Parts: sequence; structure tokens; C-alpha cells
Amino acid sequence: MASVVSGMSAAAQSQRKRGFLIWGVVILLIWLACSLGFAAMISSVGSDVAAQSGTAPIGFASAFISGQFFGGIFFIVGAVFFLIGLTAEIRARSFNRRDIAEANELHHKLVAFAQTPRSQFYSTPGDTVIRNAKIIEIERHFDQQTVGAITGVLETSMRMFATSFGISSNHGRALDYDRFRSTGVNSSVTSGSMSGTTIANLSLSQSTRANLMGDALFAVFEINGNDTFRVVSMSGPGVRDWVAEMIMAVSNSYGGQSTHAGGVIAAWVPTLSARFAPEDVSYATDRLKALVARPYGEREAVTFAGTTIGRNAMIATHLSIGESGRLELLPADFPSAFGAALGDRGASSTLGSGTEKPSVESGR
Repeated sequence: MASVVSGMSAAAQSQRKRGFLIWGVVILLIWLACSLGFAAMISSVGSDVAAQSGTAPIGFASAFISGQFFGGIFFIVGAVFFLIGLTAEIRARSFNRRDIAEANELHHKLVAFAQTPRSQFYSTPGDTVIRNAKIIEIERHFDQQTVGAITGVLETSMRMFATSFGISSNHGRALDYDRFRSTGVNSSVTSGSMSGTTIANLSLSQSTRANLMGDALFAVFEINGNDTFRVVSMSGPGVRDWVAEMIMAVSNSYGGQSTHAGGVIAAWVPTLSARFAPEDVSYATDRLKALVARPYGEREAVTFAGTTIGRNAMIATHLSIGESGRLELLPADFPSAFGAALGDRGASSTLGSGTEKPSVESGR
């Protein structure tokens, strides 16, 4: 099966020490060339001297070995540089092979994870469930973005005043008819001041835009005829950003874009955030707005579930109105499911207070 990534990652390249490797090879080549040349020269000269004196000639190997008394230091330095670079290169390539294998494994896990039915993420084992609730208040809060700019001009005018006072004294006398000696003293004092004015003319402009399809839910329900329950939910775009940030956090735990594994996870952000983000938040708000406009006795019962965040308050994961189908609001089980799909370094859910609470069933 073909790999989904190729080449050497930035993290692997950062482990390489190409400079040591190159300089090690260069120094060793210079050492070898100089040693061979020195040995050839000594053996040639030694042969001529031996022929004239009748002594045994100096061999090439002996000349080469004797030359290391001076050239051995270059061999040691070159060998050390070469071994450092070679070791780093082997380590980097080994890291890159493991990184590619992990990236391929994560890709296959993410492909399988993306096929998971989205409805599985809109409920958790510790959900609190409220049944037969009547809506009494509903508000929508739109996501807003403010863009501003500050422009201006600075005008500066400066004045400078300075005074200087100096004294000079010279004295001379003739020593003889052709020599003359002169002495002198010079002293001066300078003082000054600078003042100025800067005028800033600045203007601020800003505009706030509301995303009319990015409304969060805030509702209050009456339960059991004498109690209330507050329900809130994030907007659809807000949930998509939450899912994307969670995936990027997991990607960063694998090294982010500097590794193949982290890059593979980051590449799945658009797909997974669009696949598992809710599509019913705005529609659920519209349905509840229409419901609260009816007389109290004509309002359909609402069933909702989610994670409690305080006394009689929850972040809703889903709700249903009357006998209609379930409306999905928040994939609360996505963090734990995503972490389980990827393994030890995956995300973990931190919704709510972090303690499991028993389900509450009302209006049975």
C-alpha cells in the first residue's frame, strides 16, 4: 500500500548535521591527499639516498606511517566530524522512517474514524436527561466579529538653543637667536537645550458584524410544574472551531506540522470538523422561539440531555420537541472517541465539572 507521505520531515531534517559530515569528508580527503603525497616524496628521496649510501630504502608504507606524526591530528579531527555527521544522519533517517510509518497508521485510523455515525458523539454515558419540560424563555446570541483600524498623523516641531564660552592664553619666549618656545592654554564650555511639541491626530474606525447563522442557544424550561432548568448550547461555528482546535492540539502532541504524523492529523481538520459539527443549533432555536410564542397550555413537551454545569443548568448535547426527531447540538463525546481512535496521545474530554452525575428523569 502506497504511503500517504514522502520525503524527510522538518523534525527529521533538524536532527541532521550535514555540516559536520561534509567537513569531516573534506578534512579526511585533504589528510589522505597530503599523507599520500608526503609518503611518495619521502620514499622517492629515501630511495635516492639509499642508492647513494648503500643503505636500505624507506618504504612507502613506512613513509606514510611516519607522516602521521604531523598529519594524524587532521585524521582525528576529520574522523570525529565525519562520525558525528554520520551518526546524526542515521538517527534522522531512522526517525523519519518511524514518522512515516506512524503517519500512515494514523491516516488509516482517521479514515475509519471518519466513517463513524455522527449521532454516536451527541450523547455520553453520564448525560443528564430531562423529559416533559415546557419552554418558558428563549434567547439567541449571535457570534460577532469586530474589525477596527487606527489611523493618524504625528506632527513634531523642535527648537534648540546653545551657548559656548571659551578662553585661550598663549605665552612664548626666545631661547636664542634661532629657537623659540611657546606654551598655551585653551578652555571652553558649551551648554544647550532642546524643546519641542508633538501633535497626534488619530482616528478610530470599527465595524461589528454578526453571523446570522451562528446563534447560540439559551433557554429556560419548567419541569415538574414547580422547578426550572437552564439549557445553553454553543453555536454551530463555535463548535466547529472547538473541534478544529482539539484536533490541532492532538496534532501538536505528535509534533505538529514539523512531523509527518502531526501533518497528517492537521490535514484532517476541515474534514472532521465539517463532518461532526452540529447542523441543528439554529433550527432548534427557531423551533423553540415558535414554541414559546404559543399559549403555555399548547406548548409541546421538550426532552433534552447534556452535561450539567451547575444547579439545574446544563450544556445540551441534543433535544427533541414532542414526537419529532432528535436535534443535535454538541458532540460532547467527540474528544474521548477521537482519543480512543488514535491511541495514548489522543484527546480527552474535559466537559462539565469532570465528575459523573446520575441521570435525572422527570415527568414520567
